[in-house]
Amino acid sequence: MEWFNLRFLTDGPDPLPNGPWTNHHFESCHFEGLTFGEMDWRNTRFENCTFDHCSLVGVRWTGARLHGVTLKECTVDKLRWCTLSPQFLNLSLHQCQATGGDWSDLDLKGCKLIDSNLSACDFSGADARNVDWSGSKLNEVIFHRSDLREGDFRTATGWNIDPQENRVRDTRFASNNLEGLVGRMGIRLD
Repeated sequence: MEWFNLRFLTDGPDPLPNGPWTNHHFESCHFEGLTFGEMDWRNTRFENCTFDHCSLVGVRWTGARLHGVTLKECTVDKLRWCTLSPQFLNLSLHQCQATGGDWSDLDLKGCKLIDSNLSACDFSGADARNVDWSGSKLNEVIFHRSDLREGDFRTATGWNIDPQENRVRDTRFASNNLEGLVGRMGIRLD
């Protein structure tokens, strides 16, 4: 396995390794302003790395490990997050465009999905306990058999959660925004 600890910028001093990146190991790397296109990241490890203003649309990352990875203002639309290795998954999204992704059956415990557009994503069967959804747009998101306990939806918008199909004990909601929780039950809030 090839190992890297560098700073990669659009005009940076360190050359980006040629693809595919299968079986590479990136530790404490910073990627900024890069477009990765159809990169092949199968079985690649990213530990304590940051992606800032990057486009990861089309990246193939079956079996990739993301531990302590932060994506800031990145475009990560329509990714199959569910193909990531569940081992040691620890991820933060901040102000990302992440629509249409498949997060189904993934272990997301403690992840931070903050101020991001996650519209039309599928979180069916996901273990999303203690996830911080603060400020995120969750229009048309699928929550089915999802474990959302101890999550924070207080400032998230557009969500629709059926408490009979999902686990929501100790989940935090704003008292003035419960429409998405009771709407399917035929209850009207005035």
